[in-house]
Amino acid sequence: MPEVVSSLLVGRYQLDEMIGRGGMGEVWRGRDLQAGRPVAVKMLVSQAAEVGGRERFAREVHAVARIVHPNVVTVLDVGEQAGQPFLVMELLTGRSLAAELAERGRYAVAEACDLMSQAAAGLEAAHRVGVVHRDVKPANLHRTAQGVLKVVDFGVAHVSSEAARLTMVGTVVGTAAYLAPEQIAGRGGEPASDLYALGCVLYELLCGQPPFVGPVPQLMYQHIQQPPVPPSRHRADIPPELEGLIMALLAKEPGARPASAGVVRQVLDAVVRSAATGGGRRPGLSMPPAPPARGGDTALLDAPPVGLPPTPPSLTLPAPAPPSRGRRPLVQVVVAVAAVVAVASVAVALSTGSGESPPSAAPSVAASEQATTTPPATSESATSEPATAPSTPPPSPEGWLADLDRAVLAQQAQGGIDPDLVHSIREKIQKALSEDKGKGNRAPKQIRDLRRDLTDAQRKGKIAAGGPLSTFLNASGLSGDGGDDEDE
Repeated sequence: MPEVVSSLLVGRYQLDEMIGRGGMGEVWRGRDLQAGRPVAVKMLVSQAAEVGGRERFAREVHAVARIVHPNVVTVLDVGEQAGQPFLVMELLTGRSLAAELAERGRYAVAEACDLMSQAAAGLEAAHRVGVVHRDVKPANLHRTAQGVLKVVDFGVAHVSSEAARLTMVGTVVGTAAYLAPEQIAGRGGEPASDLYALGCVLYELLCGQPPFVGPVPQLMYQHIQQPPVPPSRHRADIPPELEGLIMALLAKEPGARPASAGVVRQVLDAVVRSAATGGGRRPGLSMPPAPPARGGDTALLDAPPVGLPPTPPSLTLPAPAPPSRGRRPLVQVVVAVAAVVAVASVAVALSTGSGESPPSAAPSVAASEQATTTPPATSESATSEPATAPSTPPPSPEGWLADLDRAVLAQQAQGGIDPDLVHSIREKIQKALSEDKGKGNRAPKQIRDLRRDLTDAQRKGKIAAGGPLSTFLNASGLSGDGGDDEDE
């Protein structure tokens, strides 16, 4: 039990039994004697107080208390007794997604999207008041007995205010399997980091394992350097728009991810609606379900003393026209998925280490080791054939149309494209694919028509410059500058 004067806090909250313990504190089942209701009480553990966590705990829980949303655990009271802060919250029924994953494995597409939509709604509410969770993982996402998902444990949350910024210098806070690249490099603390972690969780719910697996040093290298294996390689029923969203969430650079948790929620809700009507399916490789991966423990790691490269240099995609505002990393991760799929798939080989449970306290990882660590044995093949965006459509019309479809979906997830254009282009892509079956001579004309329409849309400003779709079109020889490709 924590070091408190008694099991009765401030004469009101009776502590009954400890029901959880994390890096920052212990959670107790208790009772509010004044209101006559059960509660959960989180208290700072003495070890955290000794390393300066007390001030962080006290200030940050006050900030989290401002979040009022049905998808965030409700904070009822914040107090202090005998110099020890505590947080009183609603007592939740049900289980964490980590417990569910360990028991059942991967989720149905619609169910996973519904849960992550709820999580995105909760994170959106937190981000709106300037709070970044920084430790989004299955263990911190709790499904109640009523089916409501709650984002819990803001114990390592970051408040987006310099005055209240209490992150310890030289440390990285989070759980290795879900850490955004910028968090590993010591630059965490922004909503985009939560979105990356949400993408990792969504990937795990669908595929049965996070996008990257292995020991902590290997995980950190992969988050920074390796593209994730497209989730459709693990299961066949993932709709293309969902895969586009996941790959955008897992972009290496924060600015290349969806603009907000609200945007993520909208795309997920659309997938759920499509699944309800039987749409959004596509053929693909059928693979056996992966074994459940343990979520891991929150780790307080030494931050690398030098900056680690934010994007994998071997995946640079040359384009005829340089994209504006530094958006090339998104192309590396999302738009050219088809071009680099042979490279990305090598990360699957790393799953052989997934059976080992992550250490409860992750070891310190020096940047001098991580920045120069020889990548897993698969990296040799990853650099032997650098991905290069084609200047013209590949020999397979179906391949070019599929790449275009992914680029459109990535742009939709990020924003910056006319919604009517998304519907029109995707409709024409599906029509072209349908008409091309058995009639290969019709595909070139369909592609020319699509290219003409897209070039016209670029000229009219219906596609954001520097976004994934614009960059894909540039790489395909369409700059939107008035050039005519009718003669192709």
